[in-house]
Amino acid sequence: MFSKKRLFVPAALIFAAFLGASAANAQSSCPYMLASLQGKYAIVVTYLPTYAAISIGTRSYDGAGNITGTFIVNGPTAGSTTGARTITKGTQAGTYTVNCDGTGVITRTTTLATGQTNTFVDDFVTTAATATPSGVMIATTIVDVAENPTTAGAAPAGLYQTRLQTRLPGR
Repeated sequence: MFSKKRLFVPAALIFAAFLGASAANAQSSCPYMLASLQGKYAIVVTYLPTYAAISIGTRSYDGAGNITGTFIVNGPTAGSTTGARTITKGTQAGTYTVNCDGTGVITRTTTLATGQTNTFVDDFVTTAATATPSGVMIATTIVDVAENPTTAGAAPAGLYQTRLQTRLPGR
């Protein structure tokens, strides 16, 4: 005396509960996501293989895959025989992705005060994080390395950059 209609509702509820449980398990198995990078980070840049230049700056991550920032590079003055230094300022903007394991990729375009632009791709790893009550990890420190070398401008051409990024206290 059971109709197909009467069995459909309980079956649909069980199926929906199964999907909900699967989604919850999937989220907890992926603690790092775009929201893991959010807020303002202080940056210290090292140029390799020599330490001919150094750069400092800040970068803001919006938690949705977008970055903006500013920087100052202290590098050798081209052609100087006395060790003179040049201070170059600039901005950067771009996007980022985050993998479940806390690694990811940043694609950014830098713009120097002279108007010169360059695009860089950086690979990063999260080295310190704190957990939110929902289980999402918020990166407090990341380290990244450029995939492509510098071009002439703020620093000598042909150098690779590594960055230590530390999250600043938020509001």
